[in-house]
Order: sequence, then C-alpha cells, then structure tokens
Amino acid sequence: MNNQHISHQQAGFSLLEMLLAFSLVALLFLALFTSFNTVARSWESAEKRMKKTEDRQLISTFLQTQLQQILVLKLKPTPENPSLYSFGGAKDRLRFTAPLQPLYNKGGIYFIELFIYPTQNNHQDKQQYNTLAMRYAPYRPDSTWEAAFETAATVDIYQNFHSVSFAYLQLETAESATQWLEQWQDPHHYPRLLKLHLEAPKSEPWADIIIELPQIDDYSSTQHVPSKAR
Repeated sequence: MNNQHISHQQAGFSLLEMLLAFSLVALLFLALFTSFNTVARSWESAEKRMKKTEDRQLISTFLQTQLQQILVLKLKPTPENPSLYSFGGAKDRLRFTAPLQPLYNKGGIYFIELFIYPTQNNHQDKQQYNTLAMRYAPYRPDSTWEAAFETAATVDIYQNFHSVSFAYLQLETAESATQWLEQWQDPHHYPRLLKLHLEAPKSEPWADIIIELPQIDDYSSTQHVPSKAR
C-alpha cells in the first residue's frame, strides 16, 4: 500500500510545482526578450551612426574633389560684377569654374555655384537647418554669372546642416596682414586658400575643407594649375 502511494506521488507534479515552473519559464523568456531588444536597438543605433559617417565622408570627398578642380578663367565683366576672372566668394556663396564631377556624367567646363538656403524646419528641436546646394551651367567666356545661371540646373547636396560658411585667406600685403575674410572682393587675384566649414546638429564635428587655390600669375606660363587640398 505504501509503495502504491509513493508511485502515485512520483507520477505527476503538484499545482505549486507547475506554477513555479511556468514562472521560471516566463522570467527566462522576459530576460531573453529584453536582451534581444537591447541588442536590436544597439545594432540600429550603430547602423545609423555608420550611415551618417558614410554620408559625411561621401559629401566631404565630393566637395573636396570638386573644389580641387577650380580653374582660372576669364569672365565677361559687367557694371554689377567687374571681376575679370570667374571667381567670387561670400560667406554663404561661392562661384567658380571647373569640370563637373563624373557623378553628373557631363564633360567640359562649367560655371558652378555652391550656396545655402534655409530648410523648412519640421523638427521638434526647433533648430535652424540649412541646405547646401549647387547649380551649374556650361562655361562660355562671353557670358556672365547672371546669364549663365538664368536657366541653370540645381542640385541639393545635403539638407540638414546647422551652418555652412566659406572663408578666404588673404596673404599679407602692404595694406593688410594675412587674414581669413568672409567675402572676396579682389577682381584681379584669387585667395591663397579657400576654407569650407560645415556643421550639422547632433552629429560629430565635420572637418573643415581647406583648398589651396590656383593663382592668376601661375597661368602666365601654364594652362592649368590644379588646386590642392590641405
């Protein structure tokens, strides 16, 4: 009789044991779900950071390569723009002539303008955003900037910059010391260096792009002196 009672107890589980087992399994699944969720969020965050880094590298490389191809070419002067050469610079705008990057599959020399304009702000942080854009038109020595850009194509390069600014290095002269200028107004010379500063909110700092520009005097003995990156 005692043997039958012991066998009956060993044949099944009590309600308390089953509840305890279900609780342990539930806790195990909860721990696994939390772990998988944390890994997924970490992976998504890392993927976003990698994408932003790749975008930053692509944009920086494109701009640096494009600016390295700036040429010294003459421009038809006008009363509004008496410049003799196809270069003009302000804090938020840069005009020059150069070949286009292969990205656009167009040969020849082009009037090119890099400029910024405010982007409509749909973000909750209420920060000001700006778009860096480029427009271009085929170069003709008898043309002006205004005529060239009247029907020029425009391309947005990047839309979420907090600030974009150009600066121009003027070498020391009898009238002034070496300094970075926010606007270039010398129609007879190019700046020695061009600096492009880019800043995007909530991202790692962008490295300034500094380009050594060709000088007009260099073109007296050669047809092309390429720009150099610094």
